[in-house]
Amino acid sequence: MIERAKKFMLRWMKVPPEPGVPAGSAETVKVFRASSRFLRLKLIRWFLSQLGTLIGLVVAFGFFFWGGSVDFAGLDSELIKGALMRLVGWAEIIGLGLFVLQLPVSLLFVLLDWEMRWYIVTDRSLRIREGVWKVNELTMTYANIQEVSIRQGPLERFFRIANLRVRTAGGGGGHASQGGESEEKSGHIGYFRGVDNAAEIRDLILGHLKRLRDAGLGDPDQPVGSESSDIRPPVLDAAAKLLDEAQALRRAISPSS
Repeated sequence: MIERAKKFMLRWMKVPPEPGVPAGSAETVKVFRASSRFLRLKLIRWFLSQLGTLIGLVVAFGFFFWGGSVDFAGLDSELIKGALMRLVGWAEIIGLGLFVLQLPVSLLFVLLDWEMRWYIVTDRSLRIREGVWKVNELTMTYANIQEVSIRQGPLERFFRIANLRVRTAGGGGGHASQGGESEEKSGHIGYFRGVDNAAEIRDLILGHLKRLRDAGLGDPDQPVGSESSDIRPPVLDAAAKLLDEAQALRRAISPSS
């Protein structure tokens, strides 16, 4: 029943079943998903929010029916007072009915939000896709990555999960970018949310990045986490050779004194 409902929802919202693999060697593709413990945390948050809403409705409902009469100051007509009392009563009943109806829908969205999280890593780039109502997909190449770090709050520590944060060039400082968008929305920050192997994914990314920089790709002067490189890229060697040849040519064609 739940699986049929999820398939219907994804088909109705036209959500692609899974993202494509980013650039990189096929044998290096690693696909990571959010932990089942992350789902437990989301379900607890969903339950608490629904419980708070239900308590509010019950209090309002009880106040109306058992808390005494409602004072409609300035209304002398008993007919108008009665109509307003019935209107308030129906509003309470409709609110309670809508609350009950939204329970399975909101629960389904929680399940889909957890399930539709994809974190794909290759030897050249990574891709993050998440979301159901609004699908967000972010692709980062290692040449632009400046920082890979692990973020973990008290609840994440309790559930033994963490968020892996990947920052690219232009994403420093933590301030809002142009247009009022946050760094994450601007595409400079990506998160592997709710994973239970954040350290493994971090080491995998840093390992690929180190191999690329050792091969002369990327920015060798920019540290990433604890990794840095002082390898001189081939483009600088080529530029130095070109400069030497230009100086030699200039000396050759210059008139001798």
